[in-house]
Amino acid sequence: MSNKRYNVGENKMSIGKKAQAGIILFLLIGIIVVFIFAVVGVPIAKVFDDVIDDLKQPEHFGTSNASVDSMNQVQGLFTPAIDQLVFITLIAIVLGTLGIAIFTDFHPITLGIFIIAIVLAVIISGLLANAYDEVQSNAEFSEKAKEFKFTNVVMGKQFPIIILIAGAIGVIIMMAKRGRITSPV
Repeated sequence: MSNKRYNVGENKMSIGKKAQAGIILFLLIGIIVVFIFAVVGVPIAKVFDDVIDDLKQPEHFGTSNASVDSMNQVQGLFTPAIDQLVFITLIAIVLGTLGIAIFTDFHPITLGIFIIAIVLAVIISGLLANAYDEVQSNAEFSEKAKEFKFTNVVMGKQFPIIILIAGAIGVIIMMAKRGRITSPV
């Protein structure tokens, strides 16, 4: 039986003070991961389609319709899977950032550093969105890049806006709960 007493309003679910910088790193690393998935996904899907098209030739599998049908099915699922991976990863990063903002008690200095980090993240995401546009407009990948519906939406001009909105909501949450209970439960 524990004799530890809690102060009124003290929250037992709060993330420690050492984890305050984690939200900044989480957001910045998340932006980089989403960018890598998006930029690598387009060439991988193109190469995968080329390999599957080459394997469908009669000299590789004969005239078996079952193997060609299976390859067509896999080929049809590959591009949407990578597309959804980029979208779901971005949503997870945004929700993770908001979750950390909700469950962490921030010092006011950390809040200022977080605001600076959000500005930096918006600038970096703008640069990464431009780099993705370069990959998307490449003559060799442009046809395949058009098949990435979700990725084209979130990695286009909207990418810095999504990061800015998520960061602004995180700042609002942190400013609203300074010195108070750190979780909604």
